[in-house]
Amino acid sequence: MQHAYTAAEVANLLGCSLPTVYSYEKKGLIQKMADPHQLSGVSRFEREGVDRLKREKEQLNAAGRSITEVAQRLGVYPPKVKEAIAALSLDIQSVPSSFQSTKLRYAITKAQEREIGQYLKRQKGTRSKRNHLYSPTSDVALYQSFLLAGEQSVRLRRNEQAEFGFYLDEHEFLPYLEALRSHDLEPRYGIHQARQSVQQGFTDLVVSTGKKAFYQITDVLYAVCGVENFNAEIRDGHLVASIRNGKYAVNAVATEEALKMTQKVIQTGKVEIDGDYWMFARSDRTLQLTFEEVVYEELKVLAETEGLSLKEWTQRVLKEKREQLKNR
Repeated sequence: MQHAYTAAEVANLLGCSLPTVYSYEKKGLIQKMADPHQLSGVSRFEREGVDRLKREKEQLNAAGRSITEVAQRLGVYPPKVKEAIAALSLDIQSVPSSFQSTKLRYAITKAQEREIGQYLKRQKGTRSKRNHLYSPTSDVALYQSFLLAGEQSVRLRRNEQAEFGFYLDEHEFLPYLEALRSHDLEPRYGIHQARQSVQQGFTDLVVSTGKKAFYQITDVLYAVCGVENFNAEIRDGHLVASIRNGKYAVNAVATEEALKMTQKVIQTGKVEIDGDYWMFARSDRTLQLTFEEVVYEELKVLAETEGLSLKEWTQRVLKEKREQLKNR
């Protein structure tokens, strides 16, 4: 049996560079073989220390990848991974960041990495990056409701020239600036609220612009949440919005009918009444399951034979089991 490794062999075993090998030696993590007569001409390191360090590294790697590593694999920035961890309420283990280090890092398991990837894929496909309805220069928002001359209810729109204004009838368009100068124009509600400081993810909704619910929900987003707390855009004839989860004080716009309409168009998350507040929050709960490697691989194969991810397959099996228990 080989009793020592060359520096090149150590580098290959530990997956590091030659300078790092000598750095480990200086820190006392591995020991160089004594060669008082300099007969070999090649540095050799004791097998026992190198093998121990290799096992420690494998254990750290097996515990899970760091946030930075997961971000690189998913092609996103680390803060997006942190956002997903918070939104999914994942229970992430902490391990030493390197050999004999007191500094800790997150160790994200393969299952958690898949869950994070699925979450970010959903957000990338559906979530707007900013509030496209709001115009900071004019401090108004598309489809915002106003009173004209104290009695006529009108909504802010854009004409074919992309100008803000109001359609008084099918043909007459009144530009917003002209309405300010020549008419008594009054917003029916404010569109600003304090930004929710607690980051707990988003509630996503989609509603057709041709539905009655569209205008009620738009009014709720502006008057209850404020433009600071949601991102939105009009996409393929639908309002696609993501509301920052939190606690919002209700007002005259936040009717029971508006609440029911909002609940019907939510894609992910939920909204419910809590006293004098609307509460937007996550609607699911995360349960972390740990399997032996052989069991995990067997379950993964079962899921793949049915064209499902392991998470989807597990959820389905648990739901079926729940129904069986209920029907006993």
